[in-house]
Amino acid sequence: MKATIVWQKNWDAIHAMAFNEDGSPKLDKDGRHERKYRYIINEGSSRSSKTASLIDCYDLYARENSNKRLTVWRETKTSCKRTVLNDALKHLKKTGRYLWNQYFNKTESVFQYITGSTFEIHGCDDEETVHGLEQDAAWFNEPYQVSKEVFDQIDQRTSDFIFIDWNPKKSHFIEDLKKDSRTLVIHSTFKDNPFCPTEQRRKILGYQPVKRCYLVENRMMTEVDAQQYNCAENEKEFSAKNVQELFRCQENEYKKSANDFNWMVYGLGLKSEKPNRIFHFEEISIHEYNLIRAKTYNGCDWGAVHPWAIIEAKYYDGGLYIRELNYTSENGIRSKMAPTEVQAIKSTDEGIVSWLFNKLGVDKNNIIVCDNNKTTKIQALRKGGWENAVAALKAAGSITDGIDLLNNLRVYYTSDSINLKYEQENYSRQTDRSGIVLDEPEDLDNHLMDCCRYVALFLQHLGIINII
Repeated sequence: MKATIVWQKNWDAIHAMAFNEDGSPKLDKDGRHERKYRYIINEGSSRSSKTASLIDCYDLYARENSNKRLTVWRETKTSCKRTVLNDALKHLKKTGRYLWNQYFNKTESVFQYITGSTFEIHGCDDEETVHGLEQDAAWFNEPYQVSKEVFDQIDQRTSDFIFIDWNPKKSHFIEDLKKDSRTLVIHSTFKDNPFCPTEQRRKILGYQPVKRCYLVENRMMTEVDAQQYNCAENEKEFSAKNVQELFRCQENEYKKSANDFNWMVYGLGLKSEKPNRIFHFEEISIHEYNLIRAKTYNGCDWGAVHPWAIIEAKYYDGGLYIRELNYTSENGIRSKMAPTEVQAIKSTDEGIVSWLFNKLGVDKNNIIVCDNNKTTKIQALRKGGWENAVAALKAAGSITDGIDLLNNLRVYYTSDSINLKYEQENYSRQTDRSGIVLDEPEDLDNHLMDCCRYVALFLQHLGIINII
């Protein structure tokens, strides 16, 4: 096996042990030497060998350790099989390790080793597995569609360490995980991978715009001058390396392959704001929110499998203040209920709707603006005592109208509204094949954003918000 720099860093990380300030081993409650790192985050550009390196780490770890369960997770098992499993099969066959001291169970998508260890493929869409499976190590591969709730469920059932690999192309709870003292971030780019295929390397380099070349970033020339610089004559006698890079960037601009977002994310592996981002809400503390003396409203976007989004909102002095109350799906809520709670819900007409709104402490005098696709649930709310539950206004053009309205308001969200923070940072407009930004938003990660639109449009309808 030809080890890459990325592989070596990950392999060292899972074997690093924690020590106290006096140099003595740090022990857990069972007297075992603690790991230095619980979370090992691999972030960076495309083709930086992140996935191949973690496949190697899992394979070698399973061979060297007895009875270890190593799991891989994506949003669905189908997606995990199509990506990680497909890559693992190709990689292990290429390196000659496929079926060497192991057996591959195609039906279950599990590699079984003679050590008793397993390397397993899973999907976060299987709630029974998420809430019941215990493992020694878990690997989250590009978990853009994995919720914090699902991550926590798997995290608490993992005994040793957790791998995460991704390109930081969007805001995510992973950013908060980096703050944990037991987290190691391993950053890499395609340049760290000596095995990166030539055509893929050329494609990534084609994203680099002139403003991101060395000469411009280091203020050796302005972007305008760099655009017009004659690289063949090279009057300023810049180094051959820098001139070659500038010439390539000039060609990227000419061919219109240059893309700053793609270069930052897929070339350099850095987080970058999407050019088609819609909202820029501001964060406030819960204390600031509680000091606002104004009538409260609620927004509700139903979700059995997808997030069941519920917000509380206040409108005061031209500002809309929002707090996230729920983001767990109906199925997720049921899976965590005690048997007595499940029985109580079955014995009432209102069921889980009343149960959740009671648990959240939603005032029965509040106006609750609900997605109109579940009229029976709105009726259940009214029957449960929330008589001001109403269907959201969804006339033609209401989505873009709601977006425009929110963008003409000062919108604030509380610091504990984690999912709302991610949604408003990631909520973006669609683009066509030419990269032209369209009015309609992408239909993705928009559950809480829909709630915000429902409330804002309803308050405008009542005349409380007077912006036209």
